[in-house]
Amino acid sequence: MTTSVLSNYLNPYIDEGLLSDVNKEKPSEIYDRMSIAYNQGSEGVKNTTRFFIPLYEDQDPDEFDYDLLYVVWSNQKLQDIITWFNSKIIPEMSSLSYRTVDVRMRIAISKIFKLVEEGELDKRDAIKLHMNLAETMRNEVFCLVNEDLPF
Repeated sequence: MTTSVLSNYLNPYIDEGLLSDVNKEKPSEIYDRMSIAYNQGSEGVKNTTRFFIPLYEDQDPDEFDYDLLYVVWSNQKLQDIITWFNSKIIPEMSSLSYRTVDVRMRIAISKIFKLVEEGELDKRDAIKLHMNLAETMRNEVFCLVNEDLPF
């Protein structure tokens, strides 16, 4: 995919006049608006599961992993990990190096697999979350790096 996982995430904020419109072809602009919403205390941005359970604008809703979403929202420790990750990624994503992104991903994944070790999370769910996060973040970095290319 070549669109950001957050391309349609800001629509409710924009529709309500809380944020200015954004060029969806520019992931850096999307992240700038996400950072504004995050810094204004938006609980939706702080708690978004989009990096762990992606939902793209052109994705068929039947392909969304509702079972994994249920796992996340029924596990407070997992929610805390996602909130931690979002706080380390969303406010700075458009300016982070790929190395920093990778380090923060590794920390989040380590925290998730610690839940498996503690018996708080099924290993299959942890693997799905890990794979989704890795793929989503690879896509997001790709989109950011290539957003100004003329082709």
